[in-house]
Amino acid sequence: AQNFLSPTQSQQILSWLQSIPDYKHHHAGPNNGRTSIAKKNEREESMEHNGKWTRLKHANRKVALFDGTICNLPSVLQRLSNTLVAIGAFHPSHPPNHVLINEYQPGEGIMPHTDGPAYKSCTATISLGGSDVIFKLWPRQQHANSELHEHSASASTFTSTQSVTEDNKPSLEVILHGNGSLVLFTNDAYLNHCHEIREGILEETTSLNGVCGNDVDGGTLVKRGYRISLTFRCKK
Repeated sequence: AQNFLSPTQSQQILSWLQSIPDYKHHHAGPNNGRTSIAKKNEREESMEHNGKWTRLKHANRKVALFDGTICNLPSVLQRLSNTLVAIGAFHPSHPPNHVLINEYQPGEGIMPHTDGPAYKSCTATISLGGSDVIFKLWPRQQHANSELHEHSASASTFTSTQSVTEDNKPSLEVILHGNGSLVLFTNDAYLNHCHEIREGILEETTSLNGVCGNDVDGGTLVKRGYRISLTFRCKK
Protein backbone atom coordinates (compact mmCIF):
# COMPACT_ATOMS: atom_id res chain seq x y z
CA ALA A 1 0.00 0.00 0.00
CA GLN A 2 1.75 3.14 -1.24
CA ASN A 3 -0.24 5.64 0.86
CA PHE A 4 -1.07 3.64 3.97
CA LEU A 5 -0.49 6.76 6.10
CA SER A 6 -1.65 10.25 5.20
CA PRO A 7 0.95 13.05 5.00
CA THR A 8 -0.39 14.42 8.30
CA GLN A 9 -0.06 11.04 10.04
CA SER A 10 3.43 10.56 8.65
CA GLN A 11 4.57 13.95 9.89
CA GLN A 12 3.09 13.36 13.33
CA ILE A 13 4.99 10.08 13.65
CA LEU A 14 8.23 11.64 12.42
CA SER A 15 7.85 14.39 15.01
CA TRP A 16 7.28 11.78 17.73
CA LEU A 17 10.37 9.84 16.63
CA GLN A 18 12.50 12.90 17.32
CA SER A 19 11.42 12.75 20.96
CA ILE A 20 12.84 9.24 21.50
CA PRO A 21 15.86 9.50 23.84
CA ASP A 22 19.27 8.07 23.00
CA TYR A 23 20.56 5.12 24.97
CA LYS A 24 23.43 6.11 27.22
CA HIS A 25 26.07 3.51 27.97
CA HIS A 26 26.77 3.23 31.67
CA HIS A 27 30.25 2.21 32.69
CA ALA A 28 30.88 0.67 36.08
CA GLY A 29 33.09 2.78 38.32
CA PRO A 30 36.07 1.69 40.39
CA ASN A 31 35.45 -0.56 43.36
CA ASN A 32 38.33 -0.90 45.79
CA GLY A 33 40.79 -0.36 43.01
CA ARG A 34 38.99 -2.74 40.68
CA THR A 35 36.33 -2.26 38.03
CA SER A 36 33.05 -3.96 38.82
CA ILE A 37 31.13 -5.17 35.78
CA ALA A 38 27.64 -6.53 36.35
CA LYS A 39 26.59 -8.91 33.62
CA LYS A 40 22.98 -8.39 32.58
CA ASN A 41 20.67 -11.11 31.36
CA GLU A 42 18.75 -10.81 28.09
CA ARG A 43 15.60 -9.39 29.69
CA GLU A 44 17.58 -6.77 31.62
CA GLU A 45 19.37 -5.76 28.42
CA SER A 46 16.05 -5.50 26.61
CA MET A 47 14.51 -3.37 29.35
CA GLU A 48 17.53 -1.08 29.37
CA HIS A 49 17.39 -0.48 25.61
CA ASN A 50 13.61 -0.53 25.25
CA GLY A 51 12.24 2.77 23.94
CA LYS A 52 15.66 4.32 23.23
CA TRP A 53 17.71 4.96 20.12
CA THR A 54 20.67 2.57 20.11
CA ARG A 55 23.53 2.58 17.62
CA LEU A 56 24.26 -0.93 16.39
CA LYS A 57 27.72 -2.38 16.89
CA HIS A 58 27.73 -4.22 13.57
CA ALA A 59 26.32 -1.31 11.51
CA ASN A 60 26.31 2.46 11.59
CA ARG A 61 22.56 2.88 11.70
CA LYS A 62 20.43 3.58 14.77
CA VAL A 63 17.52 1.45 15.94
CA ALA A 64 14.83 1.89 18.57
CA LEU A 65 13.07 -1.14 20.01
CA PHE A 66 9.61 -1.09 21.58
CA ASP A 67 8.76 -4.48 23.07
CA GLY A 68 5.16 -4.70 24.19
CA THR A 69 5.88 -7.87 26.16
CA ILE A 70 8.04 -5.77 28.51
CA CYS A 71 5.79 -2.71 28.81
CA ASN A 72 2.89 -1.17 26.93
CA LEU A 73 3.60 0.26 23.50
CA PRO A 74 3.51 4.06 23.22
CA SER A 75 0.07 5.27 22.16
CA VAL A 76 1.27 6.29 18.68
CA LEU A 77 2.53 2.74 18.02
CA GLN A 78 -0.47 1.10 19.68
CA ARG A 79 -2.82 3.00 17.34
CA LEU A 80 -0.86 1.71 14.35
CA SER A 81 -0.94 -1.80 15.79
CA ASN A 82 -4.71 -1.57 16.18
CA THR A 83 -5.05 -0.36 12.58
CA LEU A 84 -2.98 -3.27 11.28
CA VAL A 85 -5.35 -5.66 13.05
CA ALA A 86 -8.40 -3.76 11.77
CA ILE A 87 -7.31 -4.09 8.12
CA GLY A 88 -6.60 -7.81 8.52
CA ALA A 89 -2.81 -7.64 8.40
CA PHE A 90 -2.65 -9.40 11.80
CA HIS A 91 -5.13 -11.74 13.42
CA PRO A 92 -6.91 -10.23 16.46
CA SER A 93 -5.61 -13.07 18.62
CA HIS A 94 -2.01 -12.26 17.64
CA PRO A 95 -1.76 -8.46 17.30
CA PRO A 96 1.63 -6.84 16.78
CA ASN A 97 3.30 -6.30 20.14
CA HIS A 98 6.85 -5.59 19.02
CA VAL A 99 8.09 -2.64 16.94
CA LEU A 100 11.63 -2.19 15.65
CA ILE A 101 12.44 1.24 14.22
CA ASN A 102 15.45 1.59 11.90
CA GLU A 103 16.95 4.88 10.79
CA TYR A 104 18.70 4.65 7.41
CA GLN A 105 20.99 7.36 6.10
CA PRO A 106 21.38 7.67 2.29
CA GLY A 107 22.88 4.46 0.89
CA GLU A 108 22.43 2.41 4.05
CA GLY A 109 20.59 -0.90 3.87
CA ILE A 110 20.37 -4.27 5.54
CA MET A 111 21.84 -7.64 4.59
CA PRO A 112 19.64 -10.59 3.54
CA HIS A 113 18.05 -12.03 6.66
CA THR A 114 14.95 -13.64 8.13
CA ASP A 115 13.19 -12.32 11.20
CA GLY A 116 13.47 -15.72 12.86
CA PRO A 117 11.26 -18.00 14.96
CA ALA A 118 10.78 -15.60 17.89
CA TYR A 119 7.79 -14.06 16.10
CA LYS A 120 4.61 -15.19 14.40
CA SER A 121 5.18 -15.53 10.64
CA CYS A 122 3.96 -12.05 9.73
CA THR A 123 5.88 -8.79 9.34
CA ALA A 124 4.51 -5.35 8.45
CA THR A 125 6.84 -2.45 7.67
CA ILE A 126 5.91 1.20 7.29
CA SER A 127 8.37 3.51 5.50
CA LEU A 128 8.77 7.20 6.35
CA GLY A 129 11.24 9.98 5.69
CA GLY A 130 10.68 10.52 1.97
CA SER A 131 13.19 8.11 0.43
CA ASP A 132 12.23 5.18 -1.78
CA VAL A 133 14.13 1.86 -1.68
CA ILE A 134 13.86 -1.51 -3.39
CA PHE A 135 12.87 -4.31 -1.02
CA LYS A 136 13.97 -7.75 -2.24
CA LEU A 137 12.91 -11.26 -1.30
CA TRP A 138 15.43 -14.05 -1.92
CA PRO A 139 14.71 -17.77 -1.60
CA ARG A 140 16.57 -19.30 1.30
CA GLN A 141 19.20 -21.75 0.10
CA GLN A 142 20.04 -24.39 2.66
CA HIS A 143 23.53 -25.81 2.12
CA ALA A 144 25.45 -28.10 4.41
CA ASN A 145 28.39 -25.71 4.35
CA SER A 146 26.36 -22.50 4.48
CA GLU A 147 27.51 -20.06 7.11
CA LEU A 148 24.98 -18.95 9.68
CA HIS A 149 25.08 -15.21 10.30
CA GLU A 150 23.49 -13.82 13.43
CA HIS A 151 23.44 -10.29 14.69
CA SER A 152 21.53 -8.65 17.48
CA ALA A 153 19.58 -5.41 17.20
CA SER A 154 18.61 -4.48 20.72
CA ALA A 155 17.48 -8.00 21.61
CA SER A 156 15.88 -8.60 18.18
CA THR A 157 17.82 -11.30 16.35
CA PHE A 158 17.94 -11.76 12.62
CA THR A 159 19.43 -14.81 10.92
CA SER A 160 20.47 -15.40 7.35
CA THR A 161 21.34 -18.62 5.55
CA GLN A 162 21.10 -17.08 2.12
CA SER A 163 24.07 -16.91 -0.21
CA VAL A 164 23.38 -14.02 -2.57
CA THR A 165 25.44 -13.21 -5.65
CA GLU A 166 24.97 -10.82 -8.53
CA ASP A 167 23.97 -13.81 -10.70
CA ASN A 168 21.01 -14.66 -8.48
CA LYS A 169 17.63 -13.11 -9.09
CA PRO A 170 15.22 -12.24 -6.28
CA SER A 171 11.85 -13.96 -6.12
CA LEU A 172 10.19 -10.58 -5.78
CA GLU A 173 11.01 -6.89 -5.56
CA VAL A 174 8.82 -4.11 -4.21
CA ILE A 175 9.49 -0.38 -4.25
CA LEU A 176 8.98 0.89 -0.72
CA HIS A 177 7.87 4.50 -0.95
CA GLY A 178 9.01 6.67 1.95
CA ASN A 179 5.73 8.56 2.11
CA GLY A 180 3.96 6.27 4.60
CA SER A 181 3.79 3.08 2.52
CA LEU A 182 3.14 -0.36 3.99
CA VAL A 183 4.57 -3.73 2.96
CA LEU A 184 3.33 -6.98 4.51
CA PHE A 185 4.86 -10.42 4.12
CA THR A 186 3.70 -13.64 5.74
CA ASN A 187 3.91 -17.44 5.67
CA ASP A 188 6.10 -18.60 2.72
CA ALA A 189 7.61 -15.15 2.20
CA TYR A 190 8.42 -14.98 5.92
CA LEU A 191 9.54 -18.57 6.48
CA ASN A 192 11.24 -19.54 3.22
CA HIS A 193 12.70 -16.26 2.01
CA CYS A 194 15.28 -13.74 3.16
CA HIS A 195 14.60 -10.04 2.70
CA GLU A 196 17.12 -7.33 1.92
CA ILE A 197 17.67 -3.68 1.09
CA ARG A 198 21.02 -3.38 -0.64
CA GLU A 199 23.74 -1.51 1.19
CA GLY A 200 26.27 0.97 -0.11
CA ILE A 201 24.36 2.32 -3.09
CA LEU A 202 22.63 5.63 -3.70
CA GLU A 203 20.52 4.52 -6.66
CA GLU A 204 19.46 1.32 -8.43
CA THR A 205 16.93 0.19 -11.01
CA THR A 206 14.13 -2.32 -10.61
CA SER A 207 14.45 -5.67 -12.34
CA LEU A 208 12.83 -6.42 -15.66
CA ASN A 209 10.32 -9.14 -16.61
CA GLY A 210 7.79 -8.56 -13.85
CA VAL A 211 10.06 -9.27 -10.88
CA CYS A 212 9.03 -6.01 -9.22
CA GLY A 213 5.51 -6.30 -7.88
CA ASN A 214 4.65 -2.60 -8.15
CA ASP A 215 6.72 -1.85 -11.27
CA VAL A 216 5.83 -4.63 -13.70
CA ASP A 217 7.79 -3.28 -16.69
CA GLY A 218 10.88 -2.73 -14.54
CA GLY A 219 13.88 -0.52 -15.26
CA THR A 220 12.72 2.31 -12.98
CA LEU A 221 15.50 4.29 -11.34
CA VAL A 222 15.11 4.53 -7.56
CA LYS A 223 17.24 7.16 -5.80
CA ARG A 224 18.04 6.51 -2.18
CA GLY A 225 17.93 9.05 0.63
CA TYR A 226 16.98 9.30 4.29
CA ARG A 227 14.43 6.72 5.42
CA ILE A 228 12.92 5.41 8.65
CA SER A 229 11.21 2.04 8.85
CA LEU A 230 8.77 0.85 11.50
CA THR A 231 8.58 -2.94 11.56
CA PHE A 232 5.64 -4.53 13.41
CA ARG A 233 5.63 -8.16 14.52
CA CYS A 234 3.92 -10.38 17.07
CA LYS A 235 6.48 -11.71 19.51
CA LYS A 236 5.63 -15.19 20.77
